Amino acid sequence: MKKRKILMSVFLVILCLTFSACSKEPEGPEDQLIYYNIDSEPITLDPQIANDAGAKLVIMNIFEGLVRLDQDNSVKPGAAESWEISTDKMMYTFKLRKNLKWNDGSDMKAEDFVYGIKRTLMPQTSSPTASTLYCIKNAEKINTGNGDIDTLGVFIRNNDTIIFQLEYPDSDFLSLLASANAMPCNKDFFDKTAGQYGREGDKILCNGAFFIRENGWAHDEYIYLRKNSEYKGAEKPVPLGVNITIGKQYDDVCRAIKNGDIDCGSITGADTDKAEKYGFHLTSFGDTVWGISFNTNDEVLKNTNIRCALVSSLDRKKLLSSLPENCIITQNIIPDSARIENKSYRSLAGNVSPEFKKNSSQFLSDGIKETGISFVTNITILCTDDEKTQTYVNNIIETWNNLTGGYFNKKPVPLSELKDRLESGDYEAVIAPLTIQGNTPLSTLELFESGGKNSISFLSSPEYDKIIREVRKNITVGEIQNMKAAENYLLSNGVFYPLYIENRYYASAANVKNIIFHPFGAEADFFYAAKQPEE
Repeated sequence: MKKRKILMSVFLVILCLTFSACSKEPEGPEDQLIYYNIDSEPITLDPQIANDAGAKLVIMNIFEGLVRLDQDNSVKPGAAESWEISTDKMMYTFKLRKNLKWNDGSDMKAEDFVYGIKRTLMPQTSSPTASTLYCIKNAEKINTGNGDIDTLGVFIRNNDTIIFQLEYPDSDFLSLLASANAMPCNKDFFDKTAGQYGREGDKILCNGAFFIRENGWAHDEYIYLRKNSEYKGAEKPVPLGVNITIGKQYDDVCRAIKNGDIDCGSITGADTDKAEKYGFHLTSFGDTVWGISFNTNDEVLKNTNIRCALVSSLDRKKLLSSLPENCIITQNIIPDSARIENKSYRSLAGNVSPEFKKNSSQFLSDGIKETGISFVTNITILCTDDEKTQTYVNNIIETWNNLTGGYFNKKPVPLSELKDRLESGDYEAVIAPLTIQGNTPLSTLELFESGGKNSISFLSSPEYDKIIREVRKNITVGEIQNMKAAENYLLSNGVFYPLYIENRYYASAANVKNIIFHPFGAEADFFYAAKQPEE
């Protein structure tokens, strides 16, 4: 009898536990973690110098500037609750929110935002993105070592107001203040890190929707973000946090999303059909132009006539008959996604074609005379190792061999290696991806500026630099001719020969909503991310 009572008690306990588990409320968005993977370890999470995609993604989620960008890439209030713009668009006045805090609970000050921008522009910082802030008065002089940092056109009034004085009107200025290099920086904390700022989880102070949790950054393994309880924005972030793995190799990203290993990720154009079959949410951006780039430091290819001989000899119709999937032929360097005053630059400027005044044979003859070489040969074209790319590179090689009587080679490599060699200048000619980092034409054009830290082709041209200075003076619809002139210079001097626009695709699981993907390399914003219960 006693044994029967014990068995009955055990049965009732199990029944209660089972009923409790079955009746448990579904997990709410505020309890959810979002899972993501970045391709490689961020070099640093110091916003003033970070420039790789993984770092930008993390910074976007742990810092907040005076403004932030919404799902339409439109500007909305961030750490500033409001702003005013002068009628001549040369003065911007921002009013900070009250009681702003760093994630450790310490008070934020207007000086933190000013110091962040000053650090970007200090020559000793060597920020690769400093030129994007040259619209601020005296910014270029300071960054190039020709001005005192105290002359920068940024001022504080009444401890809660920040005033920017510009060098010239810039229709994209508000958006620029959402960029990593405009994030705040606490000077006292920065000084205490003794050169390690942004290199470890405990060497970062955050003011954004999330922060790096304790022991949350294991290099080359993961970065774990959690909701920042000190965040003072108008809205509160939705998920509990984001678990970001580093460098996981998925043979099939769509399958990884379907299996729940990650909630979203970047996919190739070839995988879009599979993503749609799974019911994923898809976002795409056409912000990468692929084309032929020449290293203008090369003894032969620095000659304009030789470059023009090579590009003018190409039969575009034949060359581009075998494009990679989900790509669009283009003759323009600046992509369709570039905008001025919220209008499409391409629709305003139209197509820009090179102005070649000689045929390819004449260009080649003049180039050989100028360089003193016998003929052009032994030039290697660096390219990605996919089949479609190699098909049209073979076409290029055949055309150039026929033109020059020389011997051109190709060197197929993985995309990651190609990008490394492109950055270091370890190439002669390359099929290069030109991904813009901002939504104005200037973001593309300044990649070819002499001495730029993100230089493409390593061009050194006083004539081109002069055009860019004119572009910077007034980035408005009314000054579009200078932008067209800069684009035409690059085309007509054989600096960059555009081939096609590649779309970047991001897929989110069917039950995942409200992840904001941004163009121009910034990737994902998880502020509103949530998972719906699966049926």
